[in-house]
Amino acid sequence: MTLKKSTVFIVAALVLPLSLSAAGLQVGAGRGWTGVTHPKEVIAARQELMEHIELLMEPIDTLTVQPVKDAERVRQNAEVIGAMLLAVPHLFPPTTNLFDPKAVQPKTLALPAIWEQFDTFYRLAGLAAKAAEVMAEAKDEPAMRRASLALRGSCDACHTLYLRRYEPPKTKDSDYTFDFDSALPAK
Repeated sequence: MTLKKSTVFIVAALVLPLSLSAAGLQVGAGRGWTGVTHPKEVIAARQELMEHIELLMEPIDTLTVQPVKDAERVRQNAEVIGAMLLAVPHLFPPTTNLFDPKAVQPKTLALPAIWEQFDTFYRLAGLAAKAAEVMAEAKDEPAMRRASLALRGSCDACHTLYLRRYEPPKTKDSDYTFDFDSALPAK
């Protein structure tokens, strides 16, 4: 199966629930509605997908600072990323809005703004998918470099709005005066 065909299958799988709803079946009820029955697993699935997108982005991100080493690999990565980004908004059903700003390690880093501004989130994911498509079709090194910047920029734009910002641990005065010698066993 080519990557283009796999994209068709992904899109078809995402459209099926809408068809069921139009046919009069109750949306969100019963088995198969994983956002209702398994929200933590849906969160884990989208986190896994995002981690894989980030791995696929590594050779694309290097284009800003070094020459293209394997243009075909970069194009293939971009094509796969584009297909994955089409699925991203569908992994954010409202039942997975479990962000807790007080938790040190919340169940999700996805901010409630996603569900408050879902149309914008959906459009941003689509724009990122389009940027990946442009990257996959880039013909020469300058075009690849421009496309890589656009793709990274579209990812960062969404993360800026909808992903909890990383905050490094805060140091305390006691951290500077801690007695390591008494806490660690002598050799």
